[in-house]
Amino acid sequence: MKQLSTQEMVRATMSRDAGYDGAFFVCVRTTMIYCLPSCKAKKPMLKNIVFIPTRAQALQMGFRGCKRCRAADFPKIAPKWLDAVVEQMKSKTSQHLSETALTDAAGVDISTIRRYFKSQFGTTPTAFHRKMRLQHARQLIERGVNYLEAAFESGFESSSGFRDAFKKEFGSTPGRNHDV
Repeated sequence: MKQLSTQEMVRATMSRDAGYDGAFFVCVRTTMIYCLPSCKAKKPMLKNIVFIPTRAQALQMGFRGCKRCRAADFPKIAPKWLDAVVEQMKSKTSQHLSETALTDAAGVDISTIRRYFKSQFGTTPTAFHRKMRLQHARQLIERGVNYLEAAFESGFESSSGFRDAFKKEFGSTPGRNHDV
């Protein structure tokens, strides 16, 4: 995505350009509220505005969503296919899920699914599903299942791949301790 200049973000905010909604958030230091660029509320002084690229960063900095523009709800409607894709992922935590299976469940092309996951979750659908599988494996290990069995139960085909992914996700190897 193209990096927006401060001048462009100011112009979009002052003109309430809805085309920039979601591209960045307008955070007001004095009220600790973040808005969409198209918000109809009275515009604050420029010295009190901070432009933040993501809602997650705004929340992390202590801002809360504007009730007027409902910035916390943007985008307001999840695509109709999302529930089917997430349900498919949840039901397949014991195996690797192909992108074809996701497109079959969603009824849309994989580029649409990838774009949505990247913009809303900051990751690909494959990585999102891998995290679900790792969480499933972690739960099995916490219940006392051997970590190799947990790896294969979670659809990992090699112990080394599982070990590396587990360590990256949780900060420790699966066999190190069962209280991960």
